[in-house]
Amino acid sequence: MWITLQLLLTTINFAFAEINVTVTEDIQNGLENSTLPIIREDTLTLLLMGDTQFHFPCEEDNVQCKLVSKRPRSRFFLNSRLEFIDGVEVNETLRQGRDSCTKIESRFANRVQRQALDALISSMDYKPAALVINGDLTDFGHLHQLHEFRQVWYNNFPIPFILGLGNHDYQNNINDCALNFCAHTMLSWYTDYVKNMSLVADIQRRTVKFDVEFTGSLAYTETVCSSSRKLCAFVIQLNNAIDYNVEFSSLFVKWNISSPMKYLHNELNLLGSTSLPILLNMHQCESMHIHKIKMMLRRWMSTVKKSFESNHRVPRIGAFYAHMHQRHEVTLECIEGYKVPFVYIGSVPNNRFTKFDMTASTATITGYKARDSLMYNGEILEQLETVDLWGPCVKTEHFRFEDHVTRKRRDYIRRQRNQADFSSDASALFF
Repeated sequence: MWITLQLLLTTINFAFAEINVTVTEDIQNGLENSTLPIIREDTLTLLLMGDTQFHFPCEEDNVQCKLVSKRPRSRFFLNSRLEFIDGVEVNETLRQGRDSCTKIESRFANRVQRQALDALISSMDYKPAALVINGDLTDFGHLHQLHEFRQVWYNNFPIPFILGLGNHDYQNNINDCALNFCAHTMLSWYTDYVKNMSLVADIQRRTVKFDVEFTGSLAYTETVCSSSRKLCAFVIQLNNAIDYNVEFSSLFVKWNISSPMKYLHNELNLLGSTSLPILLNMHQCESMHIHKIKMMLRRWMSTVKKSFESNHRVPRIGAFYAHMHQRHEVTLECIEGYKVPFVYIGSVPNNRFTKFDMTASTATITGYKARDSLMYNGEILEQLETVDLWGPCVKTEHFRFEDHVTRKRRDYIRRQRNQADFSSDASALFF
């Protein structure tokens, strides 16, 4: 009887073991086949571009845009740069035709860029924190140009803006527009913009008798975060250029625009050895501009380097700008032993823009080419190179964001040069 009882207990234990295995397998299969949402890594994303510039011609490399203006250009004797062909006697009709072609190209490029950004944003699991536009919202600060910028971009975009002004918005038209009304239009609108967005900008307004005086650099700092608020960055908008300053009047309003250099110096000292990235935004950053930025960053990084190293952190700071429409590239400058990106973010006349992505462990920028869907069989975007940002370095690195057509043309030119060099070497050997 004892043996029978033992056999019975053994049979029961074996049965329970089989049940446990079956239940475990069922749970595992259920998890594998479930439709539970995939938990994606938290990401802070920003979109960056410049030069909506109503109304300015497209870049020659923007083939899709030049195709749109090809027929009207031929009608008004214009080449691909919208210059009159040699030997043509230019009259008012032809000048108006050139203005018309300029608007055709500008509106095409802005439409294509807007559609590409809309498509990219709608395809993302989480919307970007903002679209940064670094200057040249208009070509000359005319009221109708500002109105078109607001109509196409500002009034109905799905994510917030971080805007800056460029040389075409006010620098180029001072003393070249009746009563300086063009520069006044853009600066007045911009001061209203920062006020309405509750941005603490470096601009002060005061009344002196019957006149109004605005003083400051227009610069401001905005904190942007991912949707979870766990990842954030400081975005500093410096507007036109690091060293630009000007004084002018328009009717009863005086503008005293100072260089943002002092503002940036104070902000960097205030932020100190912050753990958050610092993204410096401006419109122009060439020649002396870039030299002054590098000098300032070198001094700042030398003062905070020990603090970063003692906390086992890497300084994360970079400069982002536009202005040169044809350029879309990144230079990872090696400053104090760390990578500091200097980035041409892409311009609307060349239908280029850049995406900044940051997770808890990585930070990258990716270039994009916006395409007209009708010309490219429904394709709206071409994703270009992705470049890793920040970290230790030993030398400066340079990367270009090249689209398929540009890459093919470059490879063709390289092959032609190689063949020419080979033929030259062969001729030298023969003789």
